[in-house]
Amino acid sequence: MTRGVEWVRLWDGRRWPGRVRDGLPEFGFGQAPSGLSTRRQLRERGMSRGGQEPFARLSWKRDQRFAWLYVDAHAKPKRTASEAQLAAVEKALAARKVCAECGPVDHFVRTTDQLCGDCHADGVTPTAGGTSTWKTLHDWQREAQDTGQQAARSDDPVGRGEASAAIDRAAEAVTRAATHHDEERAAQQVERDEQLIRWHSNDDNANDCAATEADTRTDALEWEAGAA
Repeated sequence: MTRGVEWVRLWDGRRWPGRVRDGLPEFGFGQAPSGLSTRRQLRERGMSRGGQEPFARLSWKRDQRFAWLYVDAHAKPKRTASEAQLAAVEKALAARKVCAECGPVDHFVRTTDQLCGDCHADGVTPTAGGTSTWKTLHDWQREAQDTGQQAARSDDPVGRGEASAAIDRAAEAVTRAATHHDEERAAQQVERDEQLIRWHSNDDNANDCAATEADTRTDALEWEAGAA
């Protein structure tokens, strides 16, 4: 490795002051030649590296930080996702918020057992193959994603129509499962509230009985003291 500054030859034949490290040109911060960009700089211009390997290395903070440099001329425009692809990704992400035991939740489930945090904390054992709601929902999600990818690879309007229909079915399944899940949770909440009311009522009755018994004992003691 050459530590001193030397003249390095660029991809277009130019010579530029820098140094060579591990066979690649290296430049200090703010000293790279024009025509080279980092991945972040390419992204800001709507470009990608286009599969090319890094041509050079940019280093700063006494070589403790570095970034790869790519040739702008070999970069390519970033691919833009179609509406079908974006919808399929959205539905796939929604499927990751479906617990295998209790249905749709507001957070991503565990990848190992597809359980939400509450079910995992309660030690629930997931149903083999998932519940019927969970399995149906994931089947629709997978169909929407696969069909959306196929439609994105072709210009077939029929394929795009099938992708849209699959996505609509997935969305309907999500809504149906979420509604059912909300109803179940509401029923459970009502049951818990009624149980709490019964517990409070029992506590109040117990307190009233204890107070009555204490008053009775007090009256008896006062009567005995008066009689004596």
